[in-house]
Amino acid sequence: MNPGRRPPAGNPWTEILEGRRFLVLDGGLASEIERRGVTITGDPLWSARLLLDNPALLEDIHLAYAQAGADILTTATYQASLPGLAAAGLAAVESRAVLAKAVHLAQRAGARRAQSCGVKTPLVAASMGPYGAYLADGSEYTGAYPQDKAALRAFHEQRMAALVDAGADILACESIPSLAEGEVLLDLLDAYPHLPCWLSFTCRDALHVSHGEPVAACLSMAADFPHVLVGVNCLHPHLVGHLMASVLASGGAPVQVVYANRGDTWITATRDWDTSTGLDDAAYAAYATDWVQLGALLIGSCCRTTPATTAKLASLSTADA
Repeated sequence: MNPGRRPPAGNPWTEILEGRRFLVLDGGLASEIERRGVTITGDPLWSARLLLDNPALLEDIHLAYAQAGADILTTATYQASLPGLAAAGLAAVESRAVLAKAVHLAQRAGARRAQSCGVKTPLVAASMGPYGAYLADGSEYTGAYPQDKAALRAFHEQRMAALVDAGADILACESIPSLAEGEVLLDLLDAYPHLPCWLSFTCRDALHVSHGEPVAACLSMAADFPHVLVGVNCLHPHLVGHLMASVLASGGAPVQVVYANRGDTWITATRDWDTSTGLDDAAYAAYATDWVQLGALLIGSCCRTTPATTAKLASLSTADA
């Protein structure tokens, strides 16, 4: 743990992080849904489909992650944009109700965990995916869509407000592929200085985000937004340490948030996973040990991970520093 990389007094993250090596985020949601027998691959709403069709299963998955030791539960709203919900046939008022339901499901699961075990109630982070998630074509991993800031602002602004109104504890802007979209989101997050937030990017390699801008430049944008932690998500675990070290070596802002995927490779031709490149939970946690030493404050996992992965990270978080 490097306390020099921690938020200062008065920051909304300070009390949350008090006394902890790092906080544990939850893990894969869509992949966990499919592991439990529900197919959502190809659905434009992805995991958010269950907000309409099977909210009980979503709550069960949130509960499983809470029971595994997650300090923060992430809502099923990554792909639940207002335009996306409208395309699914929902009126504006219904779409906002769905976003609120997502927050409340995670809150209820966290409360169930706390009541049954006498532990602290997990916080709820409202997930906001990039414009590419709405396109549902994988472009959150390329940024290959128009980077017009006014259009991106219009896409994100009302959903962010609705999730705040629903009572989310944290705002999580995740899988952002470009500097331009990150700038738009930081400008919007500036309206909520009382809320802890994070902004995480997808990356093409250890030096560049998916759209091609330097990782260090993207992370450094948040220097004037102290309530926003910055990081990376949904990349192979073996890239993370190299990325974190290179950012520090360049004098850039530290990577504070990390949640990598399991390392499996998606094969587009067969629409299936090559699991030979993936890690088991112990290997993932071993990588996470390095991330802690490099300054990560929030650590979780992403696609193809399970509550068992979270349990390994939770054990690491309570180990002696």
